[in-house]
Amino acid sequence: ARDKKYRRKKNVVVKRGVPMLSVEFISQRYDFHPNTVRAWVTRDGLRHVRHGPGGKIFIRQDDVQLFLRQWYGEEEK
Repeated sequence: ARDKKYRRKKNVVVKRGVPMLSVEFISQRYDFHPNTVRAWVTRDGLRHVRHGPGGKIFIRQDDVQLFLRQWYGEEEK
C-alpha cells in the first residue's frame, strides 16, 4: 500500500456544490505561473481556503473568473 503523503492530490474539489480550483489547476488552465496565482491571494486579497495537511490553496471557480474579468479582461477558456 502507498503512503498517503505520496498519493496524487486532486486539483479540483467540489465544496457545497461549488468547484474549488487549486493553484496548479488555475495556472495551467489560464496560462499563468503558479507564483502569480499565489500573489493574487497574498497581494490582491483573492478569497481562498486552505485544505489538507500541507495547506494547499483552493479558490472558488467563480471568484477566479470574476478576478480575471476585473484585472485582465479575460473570459473563461
